[in-house]
Amino acid sequence: MLDPSEWSRYFDDLNRRIEHGEQFEASVEVTGEDVDGTEVELLPLDGITFERHDDQIAIGVGGRGRRYPAVLWHFVDGPRRVWVREQDGAPASLGIESEDGTYTFVRLRAAASAT
Repeated sequence: MLDPSEWSRYFDDLNRRIEHGEQFEASVEVTGEDVDGTEVELLPLDGITFERHDDQIAIGVGGRGRRYPAVLWHFVDGPRRVWVREQDGAPASLGIESEDGTYTFVRLRAAASAT
């Protein structure tokens, strides 16, 4: 589990890796009292940020190349806990618990080069 003081730094480091050419495909699943399902399946990860002033984590997918020209955003309002599982030095999955008891799971895998 990441301490909240580490969220911005962790996501900034991940975003730098993406800016320097590392590519991840992301699947986003959400489960809670009123929702349960997959929102995104295997789209390029554009980035993840913790917006401290809005108390929200923003997950951007798409926006990479001609095949996925637009960025789609998923917002987690009121994040309270963030778990990260890494494999071979790269993030493999993230779990985010929000204040309303909803869980967002982001599964990542290394992507082949985009054209």
